[in-house]
Amino acid sequence: MNKTNLVKIHHADYLDDIPFWVSRTEGKEPILEVGCGHGRVALPLLAAGREVVGLDIDLPAIQSLRDELGKKELDIQNRARIIHENIVNFKPEDSFGAVIIPCNTYTTFPLEERQSIISKIYQLLAPDGVFTASMPNPVQLRFFYGDLMENSDPEGPDLETSFLHPDTGYPVQVSSSLTAREKSLGWDWIYDHLHPDGQVERVVQSTEHYLTNLETYLKELDEIGFEKIQTMGDFEESPYSEDSPYLILVGIK
Repeated sequence: MNKTNLVKIHHADYLDDIPFWVSRTEGKEPILEVGCGHGRVALPLLAAGREVVGLDIDLPAIQSLRDELGKKELDIQNRARIIHENIVNFKPEDSFGAVIIPCNTYTTFPLEERQSIISKIYQLLAPDGVFTASMPNPVQLRFFYGDLMENSDPEGPDLETSFLHPDTGYPVQVSSSLTAREKSLGWDWIYDHLHPDGQVERVVQSTEHYLTNLETYLKELDEIGFEKIQTMGDFEESPYSEDSPYLILVGIK
């Protein structure tokens, strides 16, 4: 099974954040998306008329997005640049009106890497450029972590959803599993391709979410030089609280 395609299909129907990214990037072009993956956010931005540079270190995901762009009209293709590169090593010729990190990617960077990335983003932004990142609520991540540390007999993976594989027509069950690691929360998405003969073909997509508190995130942005720093708790731009589903950070250069 192709892991990139499974992840793409699994998350394709999640659209709740798209209006937020479209609204937040209006008049802020060109836009740099860090961790663009298979284009769940980049493609709607391009459809809305934005100029987008997508950056990712996942080559199969980049190739999937390039293939998808190849099916689009020429106008969209001309407004897109999809690059296989680590942002720390990225050396564009022009600056950006907005840099975004959607899709819970921000918490997957360990401390030193995250600080290097934030510093580089600040350099890449034009004056008055906007940085925006969305992530799981750090309070909830710590709650999950503490619960796992206290539970000596953790439960197995939780079944989340299922879909039909586009090539075989057989069902794919999607489960998730959390693991407490030394300084992070391991989060596995497990895809079980169920064949009629009873064979189960399994693919696992693993991520690691590092545990950091709100105060640290805000201090990092402030020390780099960002101004008018805002926090939100969801994609309707509600005030952030410990019960919010997300933490969204916004900073202006």
